[in-house]
This record gives sequence, C-alpha cells and structure tokens, in this order.
Amino acid sequence: MNAIVSTSQSAEEYLELGLRDQWHPVLASWEVAANPVGITRLGENIVVWRDAEGQVHALEDRCPHRGARLSLGWNLGDRVACWYHGVEVRADGVVADVPAVHECPMTGTKCLKSYPVIEQHGAIFIWFGIDANEQPAPLEFPEQLASEEWSSFLCQADWKVN
Repeated sequence: MNAIVSTSQSAEEYLELGLRDQWHPVLASWEVAANPVGITRLGENIVVWRDAEGQVHALEDRCPHRGARLSLGWNLGDRVACWYHGVEVRADGVVADVPAVHECPMTGTKCLKSYPVIEQHGAIFIWFGIDANEQPAPLEFPEQLASEEWSSFLCQADWKVN
C-alpha cells in the first residue's frame, strides 16, 4: 500500500521528500518533440525525450561520466547521448555505449535513475516513488477526464510564489 506519509517519517523528512508515491503531471505532451527536454520537479533534475516510436522516457538528468546534463545532448531514439563525451544511456538508466573508450567498464551497467512515465490526455505524468523497486500505482482519472462524454483541455499557468 502506498502512503503519502509514513508514521516513522518526521515533518522535516516529509517536507524534504515532497509528495512521493504519486503520479505528477510534469509537461504538456506538445513540449516533448525531437530534442531532449530538461526539467526540475520535486528537486530532481530529469531529462525527458521521445523514442523513434513516440514513447516518452525519463531519466535522471546527469551523465554518469562527468555529470553533464543529458538534456543538453542528443536524442538517439531509444537512448540519449551526452553532449560532452557522447556517453549513451538507455531509457532504463543502463549505459549503452561510451564511444570514446573501447570496452569501457560503465557499458552495460545501470548508472542512472529511470522514472515510470505515462502520457495521457495531452500530458506527461512521472511517478515519483519512494522505493525504486516498488511498482507504481495505476494512474486513474476522474470520469470527466476519462469519458468520451466529456470534453476537456490542458491548461497551464505559472504562479508567483514566495
């Protein structure tokens, strides 16, 4: 069972983690086209991109080699490549290739956090789980968004806070 706050979690830990074990809308679908997109949500830097079939993927936005942002690199379909040294990382966080180093020890190892992603109703949702090994909860919409009997549109707003 997923809980927003566990009984052993202090208020400080809860505020630090944010609303975890939840699906969060992070981008409108139209915002992710051919190039990788870098976002920061719940304090985490994330790169989002589409593969050749149009499926959306999300990874920690950090090259495992030197820490450069993968969102500044290239979309190679099923993987992204770092702009700095060309390290290629698959959607599951596994290093696919290090072109500059023959038989690099990083190749084939999971080096980055990957995020479960669902694209529905014109938006991209990412699961921000506490336990990376736990399966995400189903993404359920109210009838007004899920039923063909209703019409809806995606609205975005920037709010000035603090």
